[in-house]
Amino acid sequence: MHKKFMKPVLFISILFSTAAFAKGENHAAAQQEVQPQVQAAKKKAINKKQQEAVKEALDAVLATRSALESLEAGENKQALAHLEIANGKLALLLARYPELGLIPIDSEAIVIDFTGDLEAIEETVEEAEDLLDDGKVQDARALLSPLASEIRFTTTNLPLAIYPDVMKKVAPLIDAGKIKQAKETLMEALSTLVVTESVIPLPLLRAEAMVRKASDLVHEKNPKMDEILRILENSKYQLQVAQALGYGDIKKDYKPLYQQIEQLEKKVKARSWGEAMNQAVEKFQRALGALRARVAEQKKVN
Repeated sequence: MHKKFMKPVLFISILFSTAAFAKGENHAAAQQEVQPQVQAAKKKAINKKQQEAVKEALDAVLATRSALESLEAGENKQALAHLEIANGKLALLLARYPELGLIPIDSEAIVIDFTGDLEAIEETVEEAEDLLDDGKVQDARALLSPLASEIRFTTTNLPLAIYPDVMKKVAPLIDAGKIKQAKETLMEALSTLVVTESVIPLPLLRAEAMVRKASDLVHEKNPKMDEILRILENSKYQLQVAQALGYGDIKKDYKPLYQQIEQLEKKVKARSWGEAMNQAVEKFQRALGALRARVAEQKKVN
């Protein structure tokens, strides 16, 4: 973190009022309460992403690398055997996924979770803006770098429209004794692999878990209005954190979500525990799911 920022944060933390401290404790406690549900959602998301990897695509890439290693070792017949495996896998993929452009072969997940509160995020962004105004781009970049709370997926993909066509050129080159060109063509095929990145914001997972918890509390024998309102308020806070971290668009994505939480709060205060409450919760979950899907869209990183 930028040195200039650390002193003001320490100073502000010392001057926190009792009410502000209690509010922070409330947010931390609410987050801890839904931690098991968030952990389960994280695990489910990671497993789903890993299951999307297509074994035949990975096998084709591994066989390509093995063919290249064989050529490097002067084992041309062995290289042709690996090529036969690779091209067979690619033919299967073309038949099975004719409409799919990118085939995932491997995916890695990294969990990054900024531990500061909403105020710390806003102050960091403000200082970064000051640095940018002063032309200190790299200082601003370093300051903003930790501002993430997400599961980040990095996926390597095989481009089905390109990779098989490149691979078809290799065997004839080997048969013609053009080993150098064959190796270059194999490296060309491997260079077409596409790396994409997608994220699932953790504050959105927490907001969803909190609304589900509020919904569960509503269906208890003697619902406690204050407790349910506390959970909904903390769900709104998680949305504010996600918004401050730049996940989505304020007008398009967050304004409707805030309005829906306010509707939920009104129903709780009116003790409208029935079907109307269930429908309001489902509406919120659909809108939040749509936001997560938009944020999670894959972006090329190479």
